Amino acid sequence: MQTLTQPARDPAPGAASSDARATRVERLARHAVTGALALVAVKPLLDVGESKAGDALDVGVVVTVLGAMLMLGALAAVVYTGRRLPARPLLYMLVALVAMLVMSGIDYLAVPARQDLLELFDVRRYSIYGPHLEPASAIPAEALRLVVGFAPLALLGLALLRPGWFRSRRLALVAGVVVVAAVVHCVLAWLQVAGVLPYSFYFELPGQKIGRASGGYYHPMSLGRLLMFAVFLIYVLGDRLRVRAAVRYALIALFVATGVVSLHRFTIVCLAVIVVAFEARRLRGWRAGTTRRRLPLAVGAAVVVVAGALSSATVRNKAHVTLTEVGSLDVRSDTFMHGRGAIWNDVAEILHRSPLDVWLFGFGYEPWDMHNDWLRVLVIWGVVGVGLTIAVLVGLYRLIRAQVSPAGRLPLAVLYATLVLFGLTQKPLAYPYFLWLFVFGAVLLISIDRETTAVAEEGGDAR
Repeated sequence: MQTLTQPARDPAPGAASSDARATRVERLARHAVTGALALVAVKPLLDVGESKAGDALDVGVVVTVLGAMLMLGALAAVVYTGRRLPARPLLYMLVALVAMLVMSGIDYLAVPARQDLLELFDVRRYSIYGPHLEPASAIPAEALRLVVGFAPLALLGLALLRPGWFRSRRLALVAGVVVVAAVVHCVLAWLQVAGVLPYSFYFELPGQKIGRASGGYYHPMSLGRLLMFAVFLIYVLGDRLRVRAAVRYALIALFVATGVVSLHRFTIVCLAVIVVAFEARRLRGWRAGTTRRRLPLAVGAAVVVVAGALSSATVRNKAHVTLTEVGSLDVRSDTFMHGRGAIWNDVAEILHRSPLDVWLFGFGYEPWDMHNDWLRVLVIWGVVGVGLTIAVLVGLYRLIRAQVSPAGRLPLAVLYATLVLFGLTQKPLAYPYFLWLFVFGAVLLISIDRETTAVAEEGGDAR
């Protein structure tokens, strides 16, 4: 302390150097967040020309790994410089995910002892079972997918530690690029429908193959994932996208119609859930003039686009196949849901023969394409893994719900409904970019709610 007889001491050189280093690390962390958000935005554009799953290491895979490194590195840097850990629920989620990685290691070491049991998966009665996978490479790949898929939890932690880095205007820019990318894939999908571009995926029926629109992706499911989140982001951001309501509803109509011609049933179901949920909330404000104008606009745009698509005999035939060719409705039949019954019944038989350690910790990888999220988790990480995954998702829900007002709870419920519904015949927890958009949507909800609350409080103080 400075006195009349003794001047104040200069800061210790070591302390000044430490502060400067912390500032540099913090700046690098913010740049890493910017890079990660940029990759979230452009990932769908880099997926154009996506190869068949497992055929090659495409650009999209490299981007997701790089993005995960940026997310995790940014969080580690902020924790290091701030000497402050993320929210406790996030730490619990981290512990659960690390435990699943440990189980993957146990499964890897147990492969030789389980060789006879694993050989049962060499039988593939239908093509829907997927390609053969070697445990020695498939188990590490599954562990890496777990890390990459849940890496955006680091962004959520950063959004709570450094909210200024996640302004809604910045996130709206990311969402805008995602929406533009969805438009690009829609254009490619409709060019496939028109016969200008070849299909990459087909509905295989007795005596015929029916092409399914997938845009720039290999599989219609990937297109559906992008369409669902594009519609969700448009609804959540609203005017923050800085485009007129008519344009937003035209985009929603385009995405819904493209989902229909993709012939992917659960994409259509999820799109319907998203639209109905948000429009039902809008109906509550029916007396407001904007609602009276926008609801007919939404319905009219969707009807026009879908009716235009169905005017084509080819599209009508595909729509008929989608609605009628669902296979047997008996879950015990091989033809249940076009071969899913065969997979699920065969897996049940193998699990029935499996020892306790397999039931507890799983096989460490997915020997067949399970076509169901929770069956996949059970096969890979066992009952313990199912419990840990549920704990992570429930903890994430409770954390986000605590951060948003009642107005933000409907979008949060829609996010989770999409995850559950899509997981009935697909594997959203196995698709890193699905989880990226899922967590990005949660971060967006928190950011918008925080800024809306701040504006409301400022207005109250002014009065």
